Amino acid sequence: MSRKLRTVVVGLGRIGWDYHVPMVRSHEGFDLVGVVDPSVERLAEAKERFGTAGFADYLAALTAAKPDLVVIASPTLFHADQAIAAMERGMDVFCDKPIAGSLEETDRMIAAMRQTGRKLMVYQPHRTSAYTVAMLDLLSRKPIGPVYMMKRAVSAYVRRNDWQAFTKYGGGMLNNYGAHYLDQLLYVSQDKPRRVSACLRAIATRGDADDVVKVLVETERGLILDLDINMATSATLPSWIVMGQYGSIEFQEADKRFRVTYFDPAALPPMEASDTLAAQGRKYPGEAIPWQEEFIPLSLYADRDFYLETYRYFALGQPPFVSVEETRRLMWLLGECRREAGAVGRCPPGI
Repeated sequence: MSRKLRTVVVGLGRIGWDYHVPMVRSHEGFDLVGVVDPSVERLAEAKERFGTAGFADYLAALTAAKPDLVVIASPTLFHADQAIAAMERGMDVFCDKPIAGSLEETDRMIAAMRQTGRKLMVYQPHRTSAYTVAMLDLLSRKPIGPVYMMKRAVSAYVRRNDWQAFTKYGGGMLNNYGAHYLDQLLYVSQDKPRRVSACLRAIATRGDADDVVKVLVETERGLILDLDINMATSATLPSWIVMGQYGSIEFQEADKRFRVTYFDPAALPPMEASDTLAAQGRKYPGEAIPWQEEFIPLSLYADRDFYLETYRYFALGQPPFVSVEETRRLMWLLGECRREAGAVGRCPPGI
């Protein structure tokens, strides 16, 4: 690649340390020129492992390292101020999700992007996951008919006790996982949200932020997007089902495969509705549907390279893989979920 982007990574927590720093170092289009974290121990660890300059002070890092690109992987409550400071100093920003703590903060960041002429994009990795690539392909060629509902779920039992467990830091599963899966649902449906209902609960968490989330979204085209995030259950919820008029596509997490079931509507005999109150033969109607079934292994598909998409936007001037319009729409949706849900509920006493 002809141009290398001088890059600073902010935040050496899980996502910064395990993902962003390794990806920056492994891509030939990026040059890691510094890392930022308030922890002296983490800065020393980064210097030993990666041989890169470390800074405890964010603004000092921008002045000394003079990056082209700032990758923000700090806790959510710092995103807006850090992004705006970088753009005001002539630097582009690649920000971890959610882009900010609120729609208002998001609008401040977008306004700074437009005022400074810099570039801004948010990291939404589930768009490039193999199972998203697979679902888009299967929907394009499997005859399940017009899609009317997508159900997405993630479940476990986790007594969360880190910063993500506290609302004051922008924690909670709506922000954490919801920012992933709602974006994924909108991306696959290629639709926009029209209205939403939501419930938020704090059950197993050690903090006050939500760890049980239920969201129903109706899109502009009338699709139903159904999201369950439950970090307080021993049950395993079906992770992803797309339902069409003539069949469905289900991702089977345990087997790492898709189960596709469908029928040919032309193979069904004609049927007319009867609006009388006397059911024929005193029976409910029923018929044998000629279902066809296929199993498609996930191994046939591969992850897309998000950092390649990032380089294409920031270095080559190609359209952003995640536009700020899509990001703003997601942040509006997260805000509407919180507004509809009201306060985060605790487990009812005596249960």
